[in-house]
Amino acid sequence: MELKVNQEQIDRLYRFTREHFVEHYDLQTELVDHLSNAIEEQWKENPKLSFEDALQKEFKKFGVFGFMDVVEQRQANSKQKI
Repeated sequence: MELKVNQEQIDRLYRFTREHFVEHYDLQTELVDHLSNAIEEQWKENPKLSFEDALQKEFKKFGVFGFMDVVEQRQANSKQKI
């Protein structure tokens, strides 16, 4: 049986993105989608991995600045369109 991220975990991912200074809902949604897919992929390889451990493992892939690079990239792209 394949593990899936549930609604409570999705809510946790939205809180997690806000805690890491992602303020815009559209960007939060993109990150939640990315994180939930990545967590589900990790569960395919290791179904005993906890949600929080999988989340932290995936978040580390964003590097020392976490989501800040993504936020800055989005802001730069928004300014170019103006």
